[in-house]
Amino acid sequence: MATKTTRYTATLPLDHVNELRVLAKEKKIPSVNYAINVALDMYIKEQKIAEYKAQMENASKDKEFLSRTLNCVSDFIAIDGEVDGKW
Repeated sequence: MATKTTRYTATLPLDHVNELRVLAKEKKIPSVNYAINVALDMYIKEQKIAEYKAQMENASKDKEFLSRTLNCVSDFIAIDGEVDGKW
């Protein structure tokens, strides 16, 4: 399935664009556009991971969350034992 695209004007440092043009000319990357898209994907993933880590850090300090989590673990111990043949 193809990803929808849109045109968007952005201001980029000329040095970066020139470096990407050289890489594209040397066939080290398919195109400048490709490199920018990969960089954006990496940045977005990095930000989402950082956000998730911050949420987990906050959750680790939440007594109610920890209590619910521990209760769930104990609820599944018996089920896990049955699956492993330990019942």
